[in-house]
Amino acid sequence: MKIIICDDDSEIIQQITGFLDTITKQRKIYFDISSYNCGDDVIQNNEKFDIAFVDIEMPGIGGLTATKHLQDKNPNIIIFIVTSFQSYLDDAMALQVFRFLSKPLDKNRFMRNINLAIDIYQKSTQNIAVETHDKFYNIFTRDILYITIEKRKACVVTKDCKLQTQNNFEFWKKLLDEYDYFAQSHYSYIVNLKNVTNFSKTDITLSANGKNFEHIPISRRFYTSFKDSFQKYIGVTV
Repeated sequence: MKIIICDDDSEIIQQITGFLDTITKQRKIYFDISSYNCGDDVIQNNEKFDIAFVDIEMPGIGGLTATKHLQDKNPNIIIFIVTSFQSYLDDAMALQVFRFLSKPLDKNRFMRNINLAIDIYQKSTQNIAVETHDKFYNIFTRDILYITIEKRKACVVTKDCKLQTQNNFEFWKKLLDEYDYFAQSHYSYIVNLKNVTNFSKTDITLSANGKNFEHIPISRRFYTSFKDSFQKYIGVTV
């Protein structure tokens, strides 16, 4: 698993690296870690990364610009913002980062959230076979935007296409129940929480590939459970 750390504080880089070493010993997961002290170096790097830890306030190019660059090059990257500056959080939220880690770093919170990120990464890179009337497709769970019902058939809508499947909606509901980043918002919609930009009591906005998918419905019956699932996903205690 490739990880990038960008922070102008070398002690923070050492601390994060030490925490990751502990995860390696506990879970036998090897991390290929690249570390940088400024956003300019991140912009010049075109490698693929799975997880990033990015400071916001740095010399030269700031952390928000560096984060956008990483997301453009790695659409499925899991981003941790590491900062002492709470005033930037609204801007960072718009980039759909995974977690905000305040300085000084709390080890227990760090370990809890990096373990969750690893679990999400491992699940999101699993393939699911989708059978249509004439073909089989292998897709990553992370590429699913939502599942819906059209003409009495369950449709899997990904970032790039819509597939009308041979399986019914209940099949997909049961299959995706083990993935804690999917939640039902309506009797005929299951949504990937990773792509949720915002939601109200009536609809949800999803974002993928720089596009917004608006008006995914959310019903009164499912609003509370959907909100709880979303808050759990982003690390808010419910």
